[in-house]
Order: sequence, then structure tokens, then C-alpha cells
Amino acid sequence: MSSLQAFPRADGSVGIRNIVLVVSTVTCANTVVNHIAWKTGAVPLTHERGCVEGEQSFSRTMLALTTFAKHPNVSGVLIVGLGCEQIRTLDLQIAIGGGKPVHAILIQEEGGSVEAEARGCELVREMQRAAQDLGRQPCPLSGLVVGVQCGGSDWTTAIAGNTVIGAMTDLVIAAGGSVLMSEVPGIPGCEHIVASRAVSREAGEQILGMVDELRAEFLRAHGQPIEAVNPTPGNKAGGITTLVEKAMGNIKKMGTSPVQGVLKLGERPPHPGLWIVDNRANGPDPVNLAGFAMAGASATVFSTGRGSPVGSPVMPVVKLTGNPHTYAKMPGLMDFNAGVVVDGADIGETGRALYDLLLEVAGGRLTRSEENGDYEFSIPYEEAR
Repeated sequence: MSSLQAFPRADGSVGIRNIVLVVSTVTCANTVVNHIAWKTGAVPLTHERGCVEGEQSFSRTMLALTTFAKHPNVSGVLIVGLGCEQIRTLDLQIAIGGGKPVHAILIQEEGGSVEAEARGCELVREMQRAAQDLGRQPCPLSGLVVGVQCGGSDWTTAIAGNTVIGAMTDLVIAAGGSVLMSEVPGIPGCEHIVASRAVSREAGEQILGMVDELRAEFLRAHGQPIEAVNPTPGNKAGGITTLVEKAMGNIKKMGTSPVQGVLKLGERPPHPGLWIVDNRANGPDPVNLAGFAMAGASATVFSTGRGSPVGSPVMPVVKLTGNPHTYAKMPGLMDFNAGVVVDGADIGETGRALYDLLLEVAGGRLTRSEENGDYEFSIPYEEAR
């Protein structure tokens, strides 16, 4: 396949979904946002910030909300504010810019929650009708940007799940697309391997410096090395004993392609290839997914040995497991069984099957996380660059 059926955007990016996103500016507006989304079938974006934030935290909140709203999979945006918070709806509208309809309402100006919900539903339905007129068109595979992630890892993640993703990664890049790797707290111990694959000395030094800074930042913030908390108890119960072991499995997702460089949070890849997103935030899986979405990832392919329902508000998450028992136990969460490798299937052929599934998802096939309404959103606040 030399192209995919997708939605070309005004900024030159390619969307594989036409999502109308309802964005909360502050915790106080979350309930109204959720009600509007439930009533219209739109996607809510709620969070616990937006007011009385310090400069660094406020900047990160604005960056996350702006990049999610500008995401190629989003065709329209409704911003919902209370009216007295730190984040002003007008500032957010300006930051998002043009290229798609962006509306805003304030609960205090609309006359209350019920009135704001009614007006919000009108605006969302208007944008949904407009989105229906945007048909899919042939778009180059160079517009496909794929995040690769793992979470809830066990012994099968390295030998099956992530290895199959690595085979898929090479196929995406060979077709002209981009792949994003992150999970910086899961790299220590193998950073020299990642750096050795950089296309330039500068990129290699960025990778080594990123991990060195992560170690120092973690020790300064928590008074203990990162190895004291990573791997997690679940990782250890699943057979992973050290962070180096975990990192060796983590980087399998990168396949064999060279690393083009390091992206700061909110930056999109300037050209196709394999990129590292500098997301150092320690936390649950939605934090890392947010970093991919902020970089404009079309979709993320997520490997989990033990199982996870995690999804994203703005991109499909293709869920796979390398553990045959997990696939049999949680069919409602999984899109793909990489556990066939444990039973003797060929890694390359299985990676090709995963790549074919990814293209089907890019063409409109829903993932389990989309069907289940898994829209987790966590803003990466730690010292991610």
C-alpha cells in the first residue's frame, strides 16, 4: 500500500480520525465538559489544573491543551471554561489558531451549568455535521506518525510484544512514515545502545544527556535512584528483575532503524524516521501517551504483557500482548495477539500482520480502546523538555 485513506489538514498534516474535542480549561468545568460529551458523542478532555498554577506548570498545561486541540485527528474544538480561572478561553483559542472550527463558552456567562451544556451541545453538533462532509482522501504514508509504547510489562513483553512492534516499526519507516519512541524512565542502562544508533554525534549526545539528566533529576526530587522504583511491583511479578532488563525489552520497539534525533514535548517530527520524544515524566501510561499526542502521533501501538485498558482522547491506541494467557483472558481489551511468537510464529510475519492492522486502523477501523471509550489524559509535568 503506497497511501492511506485519511483526512488532509490545512497545516499539511494528515488525520486518521475526525474527532470533535470538548476541552476543559479548569477542573471546575469538568462536569459540564463530560455532560456535553456524553450527550453528543464527542470526546472530553478534562484535567485537574487550569488555575493558581506556577509559571512552569501553567505553561505545560497550556502546551498540552493547545497541542491536543491542534492534533491532526481533531476536526473541531469546543473550549469550556468557568469564567474566572487562570487559563483564558481567548488565549487558548489564539494558541490553537486556524485551520479548524474552535468555539468557546463560559459557564458564568451562559447562566449556569444547564445553560452551558445546552449551548455547548448546539456548537458540538454543528461541528459534527461539518465533519461528516470531510471525506477520506488518498494521503501519502509519510503523513503517518506512530507512537510505540509498552506498559504493564512482563517476561513476554521483550521477547514477543515489543519485538513484534520493532518489526512493525521498520515497516512504517520503510514506507516513509515516522515512529516515536519515548518512555525515557525506561531507557537507563541501555542509553548507550540507543545513542549508538543516532544519525549524528549531536543526536547521540542529546540521548545520553537526556538520560543523565533524568537520573540526576530523579535523585534530587526523590532522594533515591530511579532503579529503586523501576521496575514496578507488577513488572517484578511478571518476571522482570532490574531496570536494565526492562530497558533491554523497552528498546526492542525501535526496530533496527536509525534514530533521527530528540523532540521536545509539543514538537512534531520535522521529517520522517525514528524519533525520541523527551518525556521524562514518571507516572502511569497516559502520561507517556500524552507526549505522543502532543507530538501529533496519528496512533500509538501499545504492548502490554499483563493487560491495560489505557487509551487516548485524540488517537487510536492499538493494544497488543505478547502473553497468550493475557490475550485469552482479556479479549475485550486487546486488538492483536503477539503471543503467537511465544508459540513459535515468525517475528517478521507477525510484525507484518501488525503493520497491516495499523493501516486498517488508520483507514477507520476502531480499536478496542475507542470502542470502550478509554480516553485517559494526564499532562506530563515533571522535567520533560
